[in-house]
Amino acid sequence: MLGIAALQIEELITFFGVLVRYGTLAAVLPIVGDRVVPGPVKVLLALALSIVAYPMLIGRGDIKVAETLQWSGDAGRIAVVIGTETLFGLVMGFTARLIFDGINFGANLVGNFMGLSAASTFDPHQETQTQVIAELQVAIATLLFLALDGHHWMLKACLDSYSAVGMGKAGIGQALGSEVTRLTTDVFKIALQLSAPVAVSLFAVNIAFGVLSKAIPQLNVLVLSFAVSALVGLGIMYVTIPEVHELSTQVISKMTEWSTTVKRALRDGGNHG
Repeated sequence: MLGIAALQIEELITFFGVLVRYGTLAAVLPIVGDRVVPGPVKVLLALALSIVAYPMLIGRGDIKVAETLQWSGDAGRIAVVIGTETLFGLVMGFTARLIFDGINFGANLVGNFMGLSAASTFDPHQETQTQVIAELQVAIATLLFLALDGHHWMLKACLDSYSAVGMGKAGIGQALGSEVTRLTTDVFKIALQLSAPVAVSLFAVNIAFGVLSKAIPQLNVLVLSFAVSALVGLGIMYVTIPEVHELSTQVISKMTEWSTTVKRALRDGGNHG
């Protein structure tokens, strides 16, 4: 197999297009795209994936150097293709990350219901303040993602993306907007499903404290409610561990379905563009 240095100019441009798509995906995908992963590591990962995938994509006919000849001589068309590849990587990475954002959002809701909003810590993954409950839930979701071979799915999805949307053929259309809206709505559904057991339980606790405050006015409900809410919330989280595990598994398994629908929307937008 010829080395990169022996490639013709059209082949180099085609390879650069592959590198742009994989580089963008590596920058925004879950786990590998986290901010704790150094930038040079992401660049090297994208370069390694591109070097391995390029001859496979050429052999399968997913990308054709002959098609590159149609736009490689025009700087404007080169910029359009590279921008399109960047768009594809950003949208696909954003779709995959929505799963973890939904779990993180639900865990933060649980922490707020338990009164732990003040006990926040610095999250190096997102470089922002987050709650301890969210850190725990996201860590568990990450372990589930790896246990379900999610990292293998990401590599396969990167390789198969060209069979669904060719180089420079992605586009923004009404279908993409509808899919992103629907997926964003699903994120809120995931958050509500994860936080529902604790929310309902603590709602009942607050009602009980309201009745007690009227029946026993000298009872310091404000101080007592913090400890009881945290204790009840932790108890409900412990009891519902199997259900949360099953729900998280189902949510992570939806990543393949979500990526398929988004790739179809990007392809349709490119065809109509």
